[in-house]
Amino acid sequence: MAEAQIVLSHSRGSGIVAIATGEQYPWAHTALAQSGFQRDDDSVWHLPAHAPETTVVDLVTCAKRHRTSVHTSSRRFIGDAARGLARLLPGQWHTSIEIYAHPAWQEDLVPWIWDSGELGRILQNERVPYAATLTDTVQGTTLLFIERPGRQLDYLLGAFVPKQLEEGYGDTHAPHSIVLPPFAGRAAQAVTDRYLPAYEQAVHARRTAAIAAALGDVRSEHDTWQAMITSGRYSDATPLNAAALGSMTEEFLDHAWRRFLTVVDHAPTLIDRPTARGLRMRRHSPAWPMP
Repeated sequence: MAEAQIVLSHSRGSGIVAIATGEQYPWAHTALAQSGFQRDDDSVWHLPAHAPETTVVDLVTCAKRHRTSVHTSSRRFIGDAARGLARLLPGQWHTSIEIYAHPAWQEDLVPWIWDSGELGRILQNERVPYAATLTDTVQGTTLLFIERPGRQLDYLLGAFVPKQLEEGYGDTHAPHSIVLPPFAGRAAQAVTDRYLPAYEQAVHARRTAAIAAALGDVRSEHDTWQAMITSGRYSDATPLNAAALGSMTEEFLDHAWRRFLTVVDHAPTLIDRPTARGLRMRRHSPAWPMP
C-alpha cells in the first residue's frame, strides 16, 4: 500500500469528497490542494460545485507526482450515512467525522473504545482510516460508526467508554458492537431496539461492579486496621505506639474516602436508573422508514 492515499466518495450534499490517509498523508493533502479541492473543519476535502469535470482526472495525475494513490469508494460518504442514522435515533444526536490519517492515531483510539465484539478486534488488527461519531447531546453517550472491513455494504457500531469509567480496553462488562445494514431505517431500529438497551445494561453492570469493588476495598482495609487496633501490633507483631496508631488511622480514613468517591460518582446514576433512556425510548420510538 502506498504511504499516502486518497479515498474518493460521493456525498448527497457536497458531491465528490476526499479523505487523505497514510503515514505520509501530507503528500495527499498537497495533491488535493493543487487539484482544486477545499478542506473543511473535519479535514474532509470537497470538490467545489464550480470545479471543471476534469478535476478528478487531474487529481490522479497530480497524486502520482506526489507519490499518492487514489481510490474510489463504492459506498456513500460515511458522514451522510452517520447523519442519516442519527436523524432516526431517539433523542438529540450530533455527528462528526473522525480521520485517523496516520496509523498511530488509530492506535491511540483503542484504549477508549468500550467493546467486547467485532469493532474492538478490528480497531486492534485492521486499518480503519476514518469513522464517524454520534453523540447523544443529553445523555452524553458517544458511539463510533465505521465501514465494516471486507464487506461492501455493512457498517459496525460500538461505543466509547462512558465518562467516569476510565479506559474501556479489556473491560469484561463492555457491550458487543453491532453490525448495521446500509439502510438508515433498519439500522436505527437495530440500534434503538438492541444496541442502546444492551449498552445501558452494560453501563449499569460496570457502575455496580465499580461500587462493589470500592466498598470491598474499604471493608478489607477497615478489617486490617481494626485488627491492628485491637491487637496493638502491626501485622508482623511489632508493637504499635501512639504516634503510629494516629498515623495509621489518618491513612486509613484518607484511603477510605478516596475509594468512597467512586460510590459518590456512580450511585446517583444507579438510583435514578428507572428514569433512564431505555424507558423513554419505548414511549417515543418513531415509525421506522423502510428503504
